[in-house]
Amino acid sequence: MSPNSPSELSPGLLTKALFRAVEHLGLAADLPKLLGAAPADVAELQSGARVLDPQRPEWSGALKLVGMFRTIVEVLGSVERAKLWLSTSNETLGGRPIDLLATADADSVHRYLSSVRKHELRMPPPVRQEH
Repeated sequence: MSPNSPSELSPGLLTKALFRAVEHLGLAADLPKLLGAAPADVAELQSGARVLDPQRPEWSGALKLVGMFRTIVEVLGSVERAKLWLSTSNETLGGRPIDLLATADADSVHRYLSSVRKHELRMPPPVRQEH
């Protein structure tokens, strides 16, 4: 088993990793939707009143978000490029990944990134934005 497998990952460590990832990607405001958790539950996590619970649905959402963060940064090489990718329309996904993450199509984003990581798909070139 890898050191980051769910059975070996402590709730405190995953909670810290989750907040680090959403902070870097600018997703903090979307966290309740992304985790499928009530805003009050997310507020408890943010305040440190509790950590993620492996028995609650928030756990799998947090694992996916942290995994996605690691994969995007690994594939694209930087947090800035990861943020740009999330907010840029992706033809293969049929929309912007950021918009899909809080929907039933979130798994398509995770599958896409997994395929890119395994070199089954190529990441599209960055879009140059005109100023």
